[in-house]
Amino acid sequence: MRTFSRVLSNSEISSSFGSSRRYGSSPLAKWQQRRRTGTLANKTAALEGFRFPWPFPKKPSPYYNTASYLTIGAVATVAKFLFIRAANELVVHNKERFMNLWMDRSRPLITISNHRSNLDDPLMWSFISTREMYKNIDRHRYTLAAHNICFTTPLHTRFFSLGQCVPCVRGEGVYQKGMDFCVEKLNENGWVHMFPEGRVTKEPLRFKWGVGRLIEDTVIPPLVLPIWCTNMSSVWPNHPPYYPRFGNKVEIHIGDPFDSRKVLDELSLKKDDSNEYLYTATTPHCRSLALPPVMMCCVR
Repeated sequence: MRTFSRVLSNSEISSSFGSSRRYGSSPLAKWQQRRRTGTLANKTAALEGFRFPWPFPKKPSPYYNTASYLTIGAVATVAKFLFIRAANELVVHNKERFMNLWMDRSRPLITISNHRSNLDDPLMWSFISTREMYKNIDRHRYTLAAHNICFTTPLHTRFFSLGQCVPCVRGEGVYQKGMDFCVEKLNENGWVHMFPEGRVTKEPLRFKWGVGRLIEDTVIPPLVLPIWCTNMSSVWPNHPPYYPRFGNKVEIHIGDPFDSRKVLDELSLKKDDSNEYLYTATTPHCRSLALPPVMMCCVR
């Protein structure tokens, strides 16, 4: 717990902003950053680092939606096989909190979680029953995925995009096409899942800016739900040989939802950089929501 608190201390949050402002804070510098990433200022610019045509159609056809739902369902079914009977044990705490928010289509939903295994997603959603999955499959999560890992071939690009994984180019900042796409989905009252640490890590890392950007640019203030997963890397390790392990217990801790409306109301009274304020306001809150599961892990 000390490590988690140290990594996300307010002093380190402040210093992380200083090191991240490569482009400065002036309007011109921000415009240059947005132009470089090919979004906002010029949405017709190419997405740097992503070698394939954008995989998501503007108006999905019934055929595309069917293919997407089948992909999501197939992946969810395979993930469940790792937790059937004596394979591995999956324990979820406060599932009803997640289900209530998932089925409430009046507000956009952002879920965030720690990232300890390459297969955190989709394994972490195995607590959703098959009936619940197909009943709400049209509001299944979109999640950012590294473009240089999941989108390396046309076939992989097709598969992961049908599974509602969105390409994210590391190093391109929060103003890139994948982030814009997630904002669009939230503006449709959709669900976006993020790993705010930005990569798979054994030790907790500082949160990056992505959640703040999504909150700022979504028309209806989204609800933010923190989730903490334990022991997931024991089921699917991060080192070779890559195959599932059995006889392990995985716990999913679902925290209290955080209404971003309050932060946005406070933001409207301020004149400083909105992204920085959103980051410093939301990160400590999400950290405090995640601390109880961390404490339980330390006790065990």
